Amino acid sequence: MKSVVVCGSKRYRKEIAAFCKELTRHGVLVFEPNIQQPIPEDAFLHTAHVTAAVFKGLTLEHFDWIRKAEVCYIFNKDNYVGVSVTMELAYASALAKPIFALTPRTGEPLRDTLIDKVVPTAKELAALL
Repeated sequence: MKSVVVCGSKRYRKEIAAFCKELTRHGVLVFEPNIQQPIPEDAFLHTAHVTAAVFKGLTLEHFDWIRKAEVCYIFNKDNYVGVSVTMELAYASALAKPIFALTPRTGEPLRDTLIDKVVPTAKELAALL
């Protein structure tokens, strides 16, 4: 069984959830980003320390999934990735993980060079794995 970690912006959380669900139906082990509900930055006891700890934990959790997965998939709908996905893309590249993406562009040429293959559908990604 192949495994994939999906990285994408919370603005596309519904589309990412559907994409991950379809991959799972095709028998792929999916590490899905924890972005089902947007987290307001001031939601945690109204202290910067607790807020920072929660966001750091979510970031490190996703880095752990990148390390465990065989492939990193960038869900860059509308050619968009944000700061978190940029960090995840760099981390996957540093670990020499194959990096696949929904579209060939991320909004920045340097990030684009890190994409190894464009795979526009979950069905195609499952077949490729």
